[in-house]
Order: sequence, then C-alpha cells, then structure tokens
Amino acid sequence: MPVKIRYISYELPLTSAWPGVRDRQLTQRKGWLVSVADDRFQGHGDCAPFPSAGTESHSQALLLLQQVGEKSWIDPAALRSALEQHSTGYPAACHALESAVLDLQSKISGIPLRRLLNPGASTRISVNALSGSVCRENAVAHQEQGFGVIKLKAGGQEMRDDIRCLRKVCDALSPGVRIRLDANGAWSMDQALFFLDALAGLPIESVEEPLRSPELSDYTRLQSHTAITLALDESLQRMNLDEILSCKDIRRLVLKPGALGGPSRSFALARQATAAGMDCVVTSLVDSAVGIWTGCQLAAAVDALCPGLAHGLATSSWLGKDIAKPPDIRAGYISLPDKPGSGVDEIFQNNLSRPFS
Repeated sequence: MPVKIRYISYELPLTSAWPGVRDRQLTQRKGWLVSVADDRFQGHGDCAPFPSAGTESHSQALLLLQQVGEKSWIDPAALRSALEQHSTGYPAACHALESAVLDLQSKISGIPLRRLLNPGASTRISVNALSGSVCRENAVAHQEQGFGVIKLKAGGQEMRDDIRCLRKVCDALSPGVRIRLDANGAWSMDQALFFLDALAGLPIESVEEPLRSPELSDYTRLQSHTAITLALDESLQRMNLDEILSCKDIRRLVLKPGALGGPSRSFALARQATAAGMDCVVTSLVDSAVGIWTGCQLAAAVDALCPGLAHGLATSSWLGKDIAKPPDIRAGYISLPDKPGSGVDEIFQNNLSRPFS
C-alpha cells in the first residue's frame, strides 16, 4: 500500500542550558516531526539532529527529508529498506523516518512498536533522572521522586570541584540510590585515572565517556584500573564497532538511536553487544515526546536482553514545551501501554511551525 511522507519543523525551548554541551550554550531543540501514512494509519518519528553527539547537521538532515519526501513509495517496507544506505551519513533523519515507518507498521499489525523489534519486549522500563552538573545540587530532589539512578554531568569545571560536589551529593543520598556520571570526553588518561581513584567508596553506578579522543586500547587500560563500569557513548560513532564488540574489556554501550540511524540498527547492535557480554542502555538526544516514546519502545526491547538497567529517557522535563505528551514516570519507572504503535496520542499543533494533519 503506497505511503506518503510529511515533515513539519518545531523549536522547543529548554528550561535551562543543557549541561552536556561544551563551548556553547544549547538552549533549545530544533527539529522536525515526521509522518509516514497510508490511507488508514499514520506513524510519527522525531528528527532532532545533535551534531556534537554524532548526528548530521540540521541542514544535512533536511536535505535527506526533502529527497525521500519527494519520492513515491509503494509500501512502508520499501521506504524502510531504502533508508539502510543513508543511516550512517544521516542518522537523525533516518531514525525519524524509520521510527515513523515502525509506528505505522505496528499500527497496521495491531501490536506495540517494541514487539516489532523484539516479541519478548518488556512492558516496564527503569529510567534514570538527569540532574545536570554535579554541582547543581538537585540530585536529592530526584531521589525524593523515587529515582534509583541519578545521572550527573562531570568534567565541566575543575576536577577537584567536581569531586568535592560529588561527595557532597553522595553524602545526602539514601542507601541504594546510585550515581551515573557522564564526562562527555572531558579528560586525559591521567586525569581520568585520578578521578576514578577519587570515586572509591562512593555509590557510582557507571561513568560514561571519561576520555578525550580515546582509542580502544585506552578504554582497556582504564577499565582494567577500576571496578566501576565504564561506558562508550559518542565513541560509538568514532570507533570500529566490530572491534568494540570483540573487546572483552568493554562493559557497556550507550545507545542513542538518533545517532545510530534508527531503532532497528540500535536494537541489532544491542543484540550483538549483549551476546558478547556487554550491557546496553538507551538514551535520548533531548528529544521531543515523539522521540522519547520511540526510545522507550526500543528500551523495552533492549530490556528483555539485559534487564533492569536504567535508561536515559527522563529528559522531557528539560523542555519548556513539547509536541506531544511524554510518557508518565512513576518512582523511576515507565509503564508502556499495550496498544499498537509507539504510544504517542495527540500531537500539540500549536507547538509546530504549522498545523499537522
């Protein structure tokens, strides 16, 4: 059955500057709501480029949306197949288009999107809170909301200040609550070794991307130095994936489907990684609610492979407005509905550049 593609732009202000970007202020998320529709159903995807996280630029993403949108597609499968050749160069655009196709296909099939990826997908996922930088001192508020894992950004200031603030945060946490740190590639090897040593005795769940421009051998050395789980995130776009998957010293991969080219590629990588003994968590790119819903469906598919890990999908509170209602979070968990599709209900027309029908 033929399908049609539409895309409409949005600009969503952040409630405060995003802490994971250095050298400039990120104060809004710009992108496109993408739809793929047949004569009965409509699927939605979120195209939200984030170049510093490994995606193409906004202009590049728009170019692919225009090229694909101008063509006629005989059915959703034909469009999905055509995206495979573009997923590396245009990951954010391909993610949006494939998300919309999967949303459409799951509605046609009458099942939740997660079960297209994995028939044994979970129905409830754990998510971590994102409290910002280690010195924002609002981690305790997230603990009171029931989150068991709280993510903090490190590396944005002097290391000794990070350590001092982190110890203060940990002193205020209840037993069982753990901290997930993300350095976004802030440190040299010597700095990372010093920082990891300073974490001794603290309830640290993992540390993401501690090294600046690392080689795989650097991670092997660093992981052998510490019992704390280290995780690869942005490095997945720079390193050879086959070499990563064959490295026994890599413990965790952080999967951002918008930077990896779509839900299917992300789930395929998760399946390979878990077979190799690695953990995988799914994280957003500060997406709109449409992207968060897709991320949650992917996380539920991944959770069936490595259960119980907290996924980085509780970012909607950082947006001052949104294009749909995000999933409800209760005590650090998201329960996914058993209805067909991604879970998106009403699209908020007023927050788009023009009405979407």
